[in-house]
Amino acid sequence: MLAVFDLDETLIHGDSSHLFTAFLRQEAIDTDPDAMEQDRAFLSDYQAGKLDLQAYMEFSLAPLRGWQREQLEALVGKFVNDIIAPRVLPTGKERIAWHRAQGHRLLIISATGEHLVAPIARYLGLEDGIGVQVEWQNNSLTGRIGARRPFREGKISALDEWLKAQAFQPEKTWFYSDSHNDLPLLNTVDYPVAINPDTRLQEHAQHHGWRILNDALRPS
Repeated sequence: MLAVFDLDETLIHGDSSHLFTAFLRQEAIDTDPDAMEQDRAFLSDYQAGKLDLQAYMEFSLAPLRGWQREQLEALVGKFVNDIIAPRVLPTGKERIAWHRAQGHRLLIISATGEHLVAPIARYLGLEDGIGVQVEWQNNSLTGRIGARRPFREGKISALDEWLKAQAFQPEKTWFYSDSHNDLPLLNTVDYPVAINPDTRLQEHAQHHGWRILNDALRPS
């Protein structure tokens, strides 16, 4: 059995990439005065289902271009502890605990960069986290992204690649998400669950009789 989770607004309150951009400004790493406005525009495109993923990832990675892997890992560790930890949502946390008690495999798949997804997954106690592939050259971040782009239909191919690499064929699969962007994968799993769904996903889930979960009170 396999339980797959989206990340943003599913397991944490907020968008992790957007929060990381704000964190880079807080740490005086990203000094572009237009960064937050640009980031909000990309977030709006994501919510509308028309995000240019490559353009967004290159924008978000630009302040970190040339960073060494160890430097970035230390920075992301501080981000997870200071910014992500207080935003963990109780419903997702409960579902993780329930699946773990059943002995199910646990996995995050997110359209966020893997440099954020993997550490957040570890913090949440999940075995694996799949994000957008970021490129390294001689242990230095290039600012470019690779072929793995788990956004919309890309989440299906990312999951398929992971299952093949793990030599794992689950008997049943759950997928939890808040976003209509994840309908391609939600429509393929055995147990689709809408968690804190946006309006379009809420309507789709109600029409198809999917389970819907909501966090009544989210961390600020």
